[in-house]
Order: sequence, then C-alpha cells, then structure tokens
Amino acid sequence: MKKGKSHRVRALTNRFDVSAEDIAQMYRYRWKVELFFKFMKQQLRLKKLYSTKEQAVWNQIYLNLIAYLLVELWRQGHAPTMDRGEFITLLRAYLRKPMEALLAVLHRPKERTSRGRRKKGGRPRIRPKRLKPQRILYK
Repeated sequence: MKKGKSHRVRALTNRFDVSAEDIAQMYRYRWKVELFFKFMKQQLRLKKLYSTKEQAVWNQIYLNLIAYLLVELWRQGHAPTMDRGEFITLLRAYLRKPMEALLAVLHRPKERTSRGRRKKGGRPRIRPKRLKPQRILYK
C-alpha cells in the first residue's frame, strides 16, 4: 500500500468494546501468526505434532527453529549465494556421505559459462543451420 493512501476494509465482529483500530491491529497480528505457521510447514516441514501437550508442542517448535537457524548459519558461511531450498535439498542428499563430498559440491566451479540464450547480433554460428529437405508431393 502506498503511503498517504488508505483503503477501507469492513470486518464483522461482536466485540463492541474494542475500537476499529484495535480490531485492525488484531487482524494484522493474526495474519503474522498465519504466515509464521505457513513458514514452519513449508520450510521446517513441521506438519505433524507428536503430542497434544502444550510443553511438547512448544518443544517441537523450538527444536525445529533451532535446527533451521543452524542450517541457515551454515548456509551463510559456506554457500551464501545458494537458494535456501536448494541448500536444504543438498544437505538431505549428502546426509549419509562424508562432509568433504558436500563441501566439494558446494565449492565446485560452475559448469555453464553462459547465462542463457545469446542475444541477436552476437558471434556467428560455427556450423550453419541445417535446412530440412523439402518434400516434393508431385512431379
């Protein structure tokens, strides 16, 4: 939303003791909580809670956050330009292999030197394009 511009949102509530600004703030906080849980489900793969006890749920959330932060610190130290999802995929693939193998993959030089399709007007083709033979339907 641009500064200076506002838009009107209507919300139905049965809380008549709370001002409209407070209700709007409650929805903002609720949305942040929803985004946090989406992050935990997608990035931390916390899709199943193993207990219904409050302390067990908090412990599982804390353990997942600690593991995520350790992975993020390791990624920042060894492959800061790599995408987080790609890095986690590599970690899972090399989980039971020696660390040297993972480090060799992380620090391997890039194989591809170009960045996609060449622009028109670039260097000429080494081999001319082969033309398909024309079919003659009748003589």
